[in-house]
Amino acid sequence: MKVAFVMPGVGVVGRGAEAFVVEIAGELAARGFEVTLFCRGEAPLPHRRVRALARDTPWLVRGYSATRLGRKALDTLFLDPMNVEWGTAALSAFPALWRGGYDVVVMEGGLVGAWLARLLRRLKGAAFVDVAHGVDPKWEGAFARQRPDAVVAFTRAAAAMIAEASRARVAVIPHGVDLERFRPGVAPMPTGLEPPVVAVAGAVDEHKRAELAVEAVARLGERGRVASLLVLGDGPRAEAVDRLAAGRLGAGRYLRRAVPRAEMPAAYAAADLFTLPSRTESFGLGYLEAMACGLPCVAPDDSVRREVIGEAGLYCDVDDADAYAAALGDALGRDWAEIPRRRAEELPLADTVDRWERLLRDLRGREAA
Repeated sequence: MKVAFVMPGVGVVGRGAEAFVVEIAGELAARGFEVTLFCRGEAPLPHRRVRALARDTPWLVRGYSATRLGRKALDTLFLDPMNVEWGTAALSAFPALWRGGYDVVVMEGGLVGAWLARLLRRLKGAAFVDVAHGVDPKWEGAFARQRPDAVVAFTRAAAAMIAEASRARVAVIPHGVDLERFRPGVAPMPTGLEPPVVAVAGAVDEHKRAELAVEAVARLGERGRVASLLVLGDGPRAEAVDRLAAGRLGAGRYLRRAVPRAEMPAAYAAADLFTLPSRTESFGLGYLEAMACGLPCVAPDDSVRREVIGEAGLYCDVDDADAYAAALGDALGRDWAEIPRRRAEELPLADTVDRWERLLRDLRGREAA
């Protein structure tokens, strides 16, 4: 069975969405699927490089950001920098997808990619799968209304949002974690930080909001509970976050490092607590990996994160620095025992791959019928 995954950011950015696609595609290949990943960078499995107009292209960003009215118009037309990147990548991949004889195309290509996937389905018989990597009903609803054969959502909360916005068939397949790789007892990465250590993992950008964690850890110190912050990632706001941390936390209490994925278990092992104050998450793979390594979590209080983390963490208004600091202090002061690890054990990677395999084989059977 031939399956194409179109995920432009693989090999270029280190986000959870890209890590998820690489992991699922690799596991399916190990089970005998003929998998090809279409991406902008290098990947550790069979792949084809595609071209795209990158979302951080200076003239594209300047044009998008020039006026508030212009941004609103471009957002309405799905011509924001991210959708431009996805759409141009999908156009670049299309000739090879057309010739490839794929049974299923899993498309992360925005509206342009969805239209192209529909054309492939009509003329080539390839089933079309959309993965809901976000929880914005405007975006995900618009993609789901392009009539994919299935939309994969990672949580029941996200599935409900998509079902309300469209009539698409939604399959809930949570992320899973490799419980052998991500586990307690791994030798920690040296950091030189004063314990206890709070870790943040993800792109250092406006969405993940690492600066909120900097301020909360600083406020915690002002209350007499000194802690350090370990930021695992890089991105457009990295320098700004570094400057803020230098002033608010000082030497020995802050470290930011872009860590290869293979070294993430050791990075989590260097921490005592995990947090991610992002605006939204469709799942939050970092939470799951941290819990598998035995770390409790502190997260924004919303339905997705409560579904993912369960009893293995605390929830708060991360926009309120004092409330965020109080939650961090409370979490650091508790004995979590095996609660985080047990939560992670409910979501093993093998179960996730099983569900993906059943979905893809079912879609192929429908097309054959």
